[in-house]
Amino acid sequence: MRAGSIQQETLITSLVLAGAVFAFAYLADQMLIGAGVAVGLVVGSFNGFIIKAALDRRAPMLITSVFRLGLFTLLGLSAARLLGGSIWPVVAGIAAAQLVMVGVGVRQGRRA
Repeated sequence: MRAGSIQQETLITSLVLAGAVFAFAYLADQMLIGAGVAVGLVVGSFNGFIIKAALDRRAPMLITSVFRLGLFTLLGLSAARLLGGSIWPVVAGIAAAQLVMVGVGVRQGRRA
């Protein structure tokens, strides 16, 4: 059985976590915060795909890092605006997705 890529596992794990966060927030009557964190988890989980695409194209890491930072800032602001809430739950979700990606990478590295 072949393991999935770090990006795929990050996406799947983040989607599961987003569903769990939203369900817990619903039960706690904090749907706006839960939706923000859930959206941030989903948005942030695509960072690995963008990094891989940049590395495959041999793009300069500094420029692509600035581009990614701007992109995720714009997506976070847009998501918060659409949800009608604060940006901080979305940012927390994006940060959590990065921690998920680190965890998945460490797990795959230990298996190798």
